[in-house]
Amino acid sequence: MDLNKFSFYFLFSVLLISPAGAFPLQEKPGEEKKQLSLYAADNEKNCLICHGKLVYTITDTVSGVTMKRMMSEQNVINPEIFYKSVHWSFNCLDCHAEGFKSFPHPLEARFESGWNCLDCHGNDPNYAQYKFEEIDAEYRRSIHYTATEGLFTCWDCHDAHYYNPLARQDSSSRDQIFKLNEMCLRCHGNPDIMGMISDKGLDKVLPKHEWLPNVERHLQAVRCLDCHTRMTDSVLVAQEIVPADSAVKNCTDCHNKNSILMGTLYKYASKENRDEKGFVNGVIFNNDSYVIGANHSKFITLTGKIIIGMTLAFALMHIIFRMIIRPIKRYNE
Repeated sequence: MDLNKFSFYFLFSVLLISPAGAFPLQEKPGEEKKQLSLYAADNEKNCLICHGKLVYTITDTVSGVTMKRMMSEQNVINPEIFYKSVHWSFNCLDCHAEGFKSFPHPLEARFESGWNCLDCHGNDPNYAQYKFEEIDAEYRRSIHYTATEGLFTCWDCHDAHYYNPLARQDSSSRDQIFKLNEMCLRCHGNPDIMGMISDKGLDKVLPKHEWLPNVERHLQAVRCLDCHTRMTDSVLVAQEIVPADSAVKNCTDCHNKNSILMGTLYKYASKENRDEKGFVNGVIFNNDSYVIGANHSKFITLTGKIIIGMTLAFALMHIIFRMIIRPIKRYNE
């Protein structure tokens, strides 16, 4: 196995062994918001008492026998991360079916229809700046929606219990790239999950990226979305996932002055910096948004031209001086 191929699989393996429930990463518990929540006590008593940990206790109401059982990982909610999410103030039953009030949960409750973003945020002027309607329209054109006939939903990527808008966070772009790519690999890096929604095995997904030169650097510096979505100016993060054969494979699409990365990965950062500093093609944002062949700083360019000009001027003066001095020396000799 050559070095590029080894680096590619090593990076994917690091992402794949991330512990379940580790996304999104949080440094501090949301105790402050928990104290402010009107429903924290109800959530803890009725839901998180079981779903907030891997091991829960169940008691037979007839015999009185108590046993401990393991909760399925996909049904475990980390309370600390939940209270740091944008939905921290909700009652669990605001979104989940009333049937979940009963325990054991009735079977029909488990087939509840999930809410989508527009059910709460659609056509609401309070959320107009986030353009949920346009995001939903892009999502419905994406391969995720069309290939699964709507079975794949927003929450398959953006868990409602943990969701935070990464693109607007203050964390570095490299941290955001890692988290967003981890989101993609939860399905595309797991053969069991992929088997539920697609006939394509991992042997058909991963090798398609090996054409990238210096593949490890690319996967660390670029989101999957930057090559696999249709670029748009209307929303902050593009949601129209395109088929694999429509993904970006042209180096100059990124490595040029009109880089697509300035319209996708660094859209928010470059806009903020253009507004503040006035650079035409964005500026270096915490040393994260530099793309070879794309970024352009007028100051650096001018400095470089001055240095080159002075070097050429010095060389020209030296030549002229030698041309003048040499005949004089010969004459004196």
